Amino acid sequence: MSIQRILWIAYVFAEVLLVFRLLREGLLRKYPFFVAFLLAEPIGSLFMLRTNVRSLAFTEAFRIFTLIMTVFRLGVAGELYERICEHFPGIGRFRVGLAAALVLIAGLAALFTFRPDLVDNWALPQTLVEAIHRFQSEILAGALLLTWIFLRYVLSIRQPFQPNVLNHWRIATTYFGVGGAAYLVILLTQRPMVILTSNIVMLSVQIACFVAWFRTMRRAGEELPAFHRLSPAQVQAVEQYNRELLQTVTSLPGEVSARQAENRDIPLHRARLR
Repeated sequence: MSIQRILWIAYVFAEVLLVFRLLREGLLRKYPFFVAFLLAEPIGSLFMLRTNVRSLAFTEAFRIFTLIMTVFRLGVAGELYERICEHFPGIGRFRVGLAAALVLIAGLAALFTFRPDLVDNWALPQTLVEAIHRFQSEILAGALLLTWIFLRYVLSIRQPFQPNVLNHWRIATTYFGVGGAAYLVILLTQRPMVILTSNIVMLSVQIACFVAWFRTMRRAGEELPAFHRLSPAQVQAVEQYNRELLQTVTSLPGEVSARQAENRDIPLHRARLR
């Protein structure tokens, strides 16, 4: 338990240092929810340290604290998503539908993975809020990961991102993901030693995430890298590929009709018709 306490102190200390780093680099206006999230956790922790753990006041303070942190975590994910969408000026309202679809997929994946018993208390919106509150880390990590998969592999977008946004995206996914993984291990085992080990690993990885944020978040990281322009030969090759693809798609109905006509002339086909 002493190791866990030391890691928790280091966790809070790393958060405070990261806040000063972001303020020094002038990134408060770019990431206000992220800074608020980093400030709320140490303040809430220090407040609860002064309260008796076995008292009703501590229970009520912990409930309010976790609810506030849920709001801030959702704000961090939404803020990061908006920063990602800034790289695509024409995305418009599509970003809202895309975000809703990604969160829904991530939420369903979390529910099917953890399989909570919601039969007795299935009611809207209480159960929905409870599920989001309980699986917030898993849903946010899944949504951020699905955003990367959708943009990179489904739409095949090679748009360069601002270094701060790209680093924040990767580190936040790791930060939320390790919390969900630790919770899954605790849920599956329920052994005190495994719980202690998973908490130590989770705190260690999250401290490493704070160190990564501290080293990568810079004022210069808000500048967009130069876009790699295609050479004339590459542009010509892409246009030729597009023409061939369009020609193939256009000729498909004719080929299908021709194959159907050939099948009608086969004696076996005629026998089946009879």
